[in-house]
Amino acid sequence: MNYKNIIVLCGLMLSASACNEDLLQEEAFTFQAPQTFYSNPEEVKAATNGIYDALMTYDLWVHPAWVSVCLENADMLTVNWFGGGYEGQQNGSWYIERPWKGFYQVLNRANTVIARVEPIDFLDQEVKDAVLGQAYFLRAYAFFEIARRFGDAPIRTTPYNPATDSPDIARMPQVEVFAQAARDFETAAELLPVDFSSGAYSESDRGRPTASAAYGLQTKVYLHMAGSGIGETKYYSDAIASATKVMNAEASGFPALENDYMTVFQQATQDASNEILFSIQATQAPNEGPELPRFYVPGNTAFAGGGGIGAVSMRDDFYETFEAGDLRVQFGTAIFDEWNDINGNHFYSTRNLPDNITDTVRVGIYDNGFGRFGDDTYRLSSGEEIRAEPRLFIKKYIDEVSQVKDENGSNPIILRYSDVILCLAEAENEANGPTAIAYEAINKVRRRAGLENLAAGLTQEDFRQRVRDERRHELYGEFQRRFDLIRWGIWLETMNQANRPRLKYQELYPVATEEIAANALINSNNPGW
Repeated sequence: MNYKNIIVLCGLMLSASACNEDLLQEEAFTFQAPQTFYSNPEEVKAATNGIYDALMTYDLWVHPAWVSVCLENADMLTVNWFGGGYEGQQNGSWYIERPWKGFYQVLNRANTVIARVEPIDFLDQEVKDAVLGQAYFLRAYAFFEIARRFGDAPIRTTPYNPATDSPDIARMPQVEVFAQAARDFETAAELLPVDFSSGAYSESDRGRPTASAAYGLQTKVYLHMAGSGIGETKYYSDAIASATKVMNAEASGFPALENDYMTVFQQATQDASNEILFSIQATQAPNEGPELPRFYVPGNTAFAGGGGIGAVSMRDDFYETFEAGDLRVQFGTAIFDEWNDINGNHFYSTRNLPDNITDTVRVGIYDNGFGRFGDDTYRLSSGEEIRAEPRLFIKKYIDEVSQVKDENGSNPIILRYSDVILCLAEAENEANGPTAIAYEAINKVRRRAGLENLAAGLTQEDFRQRVRDERRHELYGEFQRRFDLIRWGIWLETMNQANRPRLKYQELYPVATEEIAANALINSNNPGW
């Protein structure tokens, strides 16, 4: 959470030195930056940090960016009023189109930094490279998200100046938007430090991207380009090359898998983790933290922004797919085994009940066809009454300190090293079959989870399924599954089998209505919206 702590100060410096109050207003899809070049390093720092600041807003990761994807899979269970419910995203849901605006704000701020930093000569070269590398990385990330959420989209690589530039810009094919992201990630990787003890970086820069973060997300871009929808299988080789660069960097100590799977999700340790390649930095300051912790913890718990809602949990049938002994679903560390609510009631998971139960006082668990809800009450031999819920609440997002919903310090994780490792296993298998490289990659992740290596001799098809299962188990609840299912071409099938029917048009989200109203070259929305 390092750079986030100085954004407010930097913003004040930026406004005092180079722009007036009107220019600070953000319109539908532009950040109107000052119309002069930066004159000193402080202004450069302020503008660079301003790109990051656009990521944690009510257009992106405070709420809508994760809500719109977290339940579009067969892994997580929810109440019907939240996140698209049982039938998926519908017209009029504010949180599905709002990220369009948010990601274009990010990339326009990045464009401004790139355009204004490239010609200056008062920065040390290492500092200049790091600044430009961050700007290219964040622009690439914005293009990547825009492409996989919305499909065809405008590509703007220069700052938008409302005084001279037309707001009218046509949508380009999705494959070209992905390709732009891939090029920007390549440029970023060549400029960024390799870790936090090289180039212009130090330990205080934890949270900023490195070369491995750029190559890692580039790997995922290539997998989208090779997968269903675009289907250019030649990009599997490019994905292998990008992922291999990340894997080779491990020899120097960064990146690296944590020994303990849950370390990357704990606020006290996640910012220093060598496994997290990129996350959206959160703080316990107003409007600087995601709302997600309060939705993932049990209802009425006395933390996570003033009380948990308990809106999202793990499906029982998904839990049953894990192998015995898998540490990623260990009760107490990865899944809530017991907890207290704000009224002092002591709850247990029904899968983790104490042995000294004497009788059942009240039966309140019911099945609504999509999952089991409610709670039962039991009496212990001591006379104490306890309550038990069947829902499996995960511990990936917890804030035990915050008392306000948007001041949670748990970082939404965009890319972990284990994700890249599994991408390598997938791409290698698709391009060359289940080679020793593919086996070692998937087994590296399995060993950390406390599991044995895969059996040798799997067919390409069998290995493909094992990789898909491993990604599901490793990354559950981390907003990746929907995009994996879509690029594998099995999202509709998976959702229908999970009794959560979806329609083809819901694979893409709608373009923001503000964009259609303001842009004369976009006259219609994605089909079905």
